Amino acid sequence: MAAGTFDGIPARVRDALRLRCPVCRKGRIFSGAVKMNPRCPTCRYVFEREPGYFLGAIAIGYFLGVAIVAALAMSVRRIAPMLDWEWCFAVAVVVYLFFTPFVFQYARTIWMYFDNWLDPPAP
Repeated sequence: MAAGTFDGIPARVRDALRLRCPVCRKGRIFSGAVKMNPRCPTCRYVFEREPGYFLGAIAIGYFLGVAIVAALAMSVRRIAPMLDWEWCFAVAVVVYLFFTPFVFQYARTIWMYFDNWLDPPAP
């Protein structure tokens, strides 16, 4: 697939949601909640290309986190309209703590898929 083309988007989204390798889309990226495999177990692709590679994933994780906390706060406010917004956000942040491993995994996976779309590895 050439850089910048959008072939197989539904399959790529499905494989990203399943946390699969962005190259072969078969191997698992993570071996635990926050433990990442250094290489793809199937195609041996190195996930962390260089030191600082996942700095972009931090931004993605931040935006995912903000969206999730805002949605949780609005849900809390809808369930308990008598609570002040400060308390709604406090409850949302506490609930969000349970989502952090998932946000970590998906932020890194989204970053790798974006990077491989922008700069695909040589065959």
